[in-house]
Amino acid sequence: MNRNLFFTVFTVLLLWVGCSKQPTLSTKNEISRIISLSPHITEILYALDQQDKIVAVSDFCAYPPEALKKEHIGGLLNPNLEKILLLKPDVLIGTPAHNKLATQLAGKGIPVIMLPNDRLQDVFFTIDSLGTLLKCSQRATALIKSIKDSLSFFQQQAQQIGVKPSAALIIGRDPGSVRHVTVAGAHTFLDSLWTILGGKNIFADLTMKYAQVGQEALLTRKPQIIIEFKFKQQWNAHKDSLNYREWQTLAEIPAVKNRQIYVLTADYTLIPGPRLYLLVRDYLRILQNYQKMLRKNSKLGSAR
Repeated sequence: MNRNLFFTVFTVLLLWVGCSKQPTLSTKNEISRIISLSPHITEILYALDQQDKIVAVSDFCAYPPEALKKEHIGGLLNPNLEKILLLKPDVLIGTPAHNKLATQLAGKGIPVIMLPNDRLQDVFFTIDSLGTLLKCSQRATALIKSIKDSLSFFQQQAQQIGVKPSAALIIGRDPGSVRHVTVAGAHTFLDSLWTILGGKNIFADLTMKYAQVGQEALLTRKPQIIIEFKFKQQWNAHKDSLNYREWQTLAEIPAVKNRQIYVLTADYTLIPGPRLYLLVRDYLRILQNYQKMLRKNSKLGSAR
């Protein structure tokens, strides 16, 4: 990244233009007390070996396990302002979704840094930004390189497989129904990680990063694979069978017809942090299974 451009963007993020009373934070300040407002921020701080500076985390920060031992200050919708003030942090670090909290703390002299977290590039930008802010740029550069190297490795593996199926990336739906689903569009890390392996996102043309669509859209676009994200849910063969049964109302979709419905439940799947390479690994396994299905169907066709 161009360094002048980086510092320009970084300054805007720190100053949070739009509120004259918003406290500022200079990169020259020594930061020793941080409150992390998001799981991916906590993971990045640990990966940068800055965990000793964390005085508290949100209620949703559970990785690494050591983070559970930190003080907790609530979640996005219920931050404990009294506890935050008692902890006397130098800075809070979160995402644009924490704008309301930043406004509440503006008059208290506590800066809130809000870093973007939707796209794959946002992950690298956040790591780079925190490396600069906390004076550990070398660690940040090494972490970014490690992640990119892992992505390149899985990308090469996908190229050897050679299949490029279309998929619906579903992050939510009503229990027991596929009438309406919430999908990931373009400009999301879920989309980017799928497409770098050669996969196609059938909802990449949506103007919104995430949107709810009806079953008609699935029937029209005919995904070859359905990937459902059921974050941190306990999963087993029985639930998988029930899940497949729910999709039978859309049996004509190739993904349903060929039983190419995959459910991802791991705690890293929806967190845009240092472990996102694990999601790429999961995507690669899906591509491998899809290739096996194609070969099996081809053999059955030849036998007939």
